[in-house]
Amino acid sequence: MRVLHEVPRVLVVDDNEDAAEALATYLSYEGVEARSANGCDEALACVKDWVPDVVVLDIMMPGRDGYETASALRSYLPTPSLGIVAFTSLDEEHVRETGRGRHNFDGYCQKGTAPNVLLALMRTLWRERN
Repeated sequence: MRVLHEVPRVLVVDDNEDAAEALATYLSYEGVEARSANGCDEALACVKDWVPDVVVLDIMMPGRDGYETASALRSYLPTPSLGIVAFTSLDEEHVRETGRGRHNFDGYCQKGTAPNVLLALMRTLWRERN
């Protein structure tokens, strides 16, 4: 994953609007240009005019879940530089098994983990891919 922007861009997608906004705000304080979206439709609308480097994606959402949202984003933004991190309360093994071969998450972070751990994961992804 190559970071496309001088200031990394992160889109946080979660059906819990307050949680998504809080994480986006935290990331902004850490020097990341961050936005939040409440589900798949808002995420797709957002990326029409603003292409993120990383999407932090909840899995358990009503309507189109995180797996469907990941597929939709990868189809809409067919670039190898887009990174998608599963950010969920689900077990990592379950996410990898359920999403194997279809969604290609680039990372996993369990909800409830300190946000600096998620940020460190994204920074590692950026360093590895640049």
